[in-house]
Amino acid sequence: MKVLPIHYQIVSKNNNYRTNDAVKSDIKTDQIVKYSPVCYIPTFTGNDKHFELNLSGAELLYRTSPEKFIPIHLVGEDSQAYKSLAKGDQETLKHLIKAAYYLDPVYTKLDNPHNLEFERYLNDEIQKGNTRALLTKKLYDGQKGIMGMDTQREYVVLAKGFKQNAGKGFYPEDLSVEEFQKIIKSMLENGEIKEVENILNQRSVVVRDGEKLKAIDYTEYFKKEFTQAASELEKAAKTSTNPEFTEYLTSQAAALRKNDVNLDCRADKLWAKLQDTPLEFTISRECYEDGMTPTITRNPELKALLDKHGITPYAKDTIGTRVGIVNKAGTEYLLKMKDLLGFMASKMPFADKYVQTVNAVKNPNSSMVDIDVAYMSGDFAEYRGGITIASNLPNADKLSVKTGGGRRMVYHKQLRDSKYIGGDSTQRRLNALLDKSQHKYFNTQGIHDFCILHENVHSLGPKINLEGLGIYKNKIEEFKADSGALVMFDELRKKGFYSLKQEKECVISYLTGYVAKGYDVTEAHSVSRLIQYNKFINNGGITITPEGRMLIDYKKVIQGSREMLEDAIKIQLSGSAEVAKKYIEKNTSWNDVLEHLAKSLKSADKKLNSYIISPLLKTALKV
Repeated sequence: MKVLPIHYQIVSKNNNYRTNDAVKSDIKTDQIVKYSPVCYIPTFTGNDKHFELNLSGAELLYRTSPEKFIPIHLVGEDSQAYKSLAKGDQETLKHLIKAAYYLDPVYTKLDNPHNLEFERYLNDEIQKGNTRALLTKKLYDGQKGIMGMDTQREYVVLAKGFKQNAGKGFYPEDLSVEEFQKIIKSMLENGEIKEVENILNQRSVVVRDGEKLKAIDYTEYFKKEFTQAASELEKAAKTSTNPEFTEYLTSQAAALRKNDVNLDCRADKLWAKLQDTPLEFTISRECYEDGMTPTITRNPELKALLDKHGITPYAKDTIGTRVGIVNKAGTEYLLKMKDLLGFMASKMPFADKYVQTVNAVKNPNSSMVDIDVAYMSGDFAEYRGGITIASNLPNADKLSVKTGGGRRMVYHKQLRDSKYIGGDSTQRRLNALLDKSQHKYFNTQGIHDFCILHENVHSLGPKINLEGLGIYKNKIEEFKADSGALVMFDELRKKGFYSLKQEKECVISYLTGYVAKGYDVTEAHSVSRLIQYNKFINNGGITITPEGRMLIDYKKVIQGSREMLEDAIKIQLSGSAEVAKKYIEKNTSWNDVLEHLAKSLKSADKKLNSYIISPLLKTALKV
């Protein structure tokens, strides 16, 4: 892999990025090239297909202008967080960043089989002086792929001729859902049970094998990337000052080198218990992107065959990598919540109908940390309508959780802080959306508190038979976490952990902070919030004043959340994709109130996308 520094940024001479007489096609000569912070672009060899850029010069200038394309700055060598590390841990951090960097192409390939070809094409065009390619590359780096959704819930397609594919890079590009199900059925009838099981697991890329399909484990398919990352983790372990973190890194390196789910399990269990370490390193494995595998649950005949042979179809994992420095003050705040998980578990609806994975007293196998983010790659780093500000992993489908391992909640300080980019932007949002009498209740701490409880609720509720929900599994899980967060805030307020003022701040900040800009039922979080806002509009939790702003009744919001949390648990207990489908279809209408709020928000919030600036990457790549 060759690394090329790119030092260019396109700006207009008069800094006017879009006017009524904007350029209609390509960028003209009034555009100049200026120096900008270095970004590193991996280049690849191989046969590239021909690409045609999809966005005009005017559109590219518009989308990459400062008010539309907002940077997210991660920590650098000049930060107190980095300076406070021991010298050994500073070296460890650099190797961890390199490991994350080497794993980035794994996500890129799984997202779209043409991403890397397109990236090479852009790099070549940039070297030729193609300014449209340069601006397209900026958007590509922000959304991490040819296709991605912006904050307006519109798909941004950077190359002509591309559309969303259910199988993404997990399955052959020309494989339809119908052919996929037909082949799986045929293979089952022919007794190829083990191969079908491998095809339908979380960690394989599926390729054609004549008229059949064949699964290739990630450790084999991505052997180069996994081996490079493992080598860096082993180097990182040698300079780490924390024995527990060292053991985890060594275990995670071993899991990258061999196709053995038990090695992943061991690494996950060690990682979940890390509480007092100076650094954070995560390889996430989440199953939100695979649209092919879960379709099996919609085929009753095929599902019956799978049940007969004891095969559970699991949606495939995308890969994200996160590197951070543990923020002690932020972590201390989070840990106040840890001993309350058992209490929250006792307040979940229908608690006698399932076994909680959370210990009723304490959870020694689980951990919570707040981090100063040093680098992100893959699934963590994509900005598609938003970016991950926290996670609760491993997910329930992983062996470590199934065999009694804990979970780890990690919160991203820099990404959290970037959600509201300044006082003017925040005030414009409040003026457009919220009645002036309630402005005093809006603050980013309220949103952070909601996020903390959202991630905790992911640890609660039913954890078995959820695969039967198919393509609706993740949507119902996010709906459960959103609704449960508000319920648990109320329960903890009653217990004395939060004040009534804090509860109002949480409810009002959350509902003001997550207004939808458009209708979208493809993404789990969007589905959840559509259901919630419909509920609150119908039960009076949200009313619209004569001036067109929201007036929020927090008591009705909490009551509605209790009802929705019960609904979510009932659906999970049913294990039925059909039950989930009917509920979602019934409760995700796009009405006049939502349309009004969306238009108000669009007029106030100009941002379309963001991109990450990682100062420590340049330093790490020199190691």
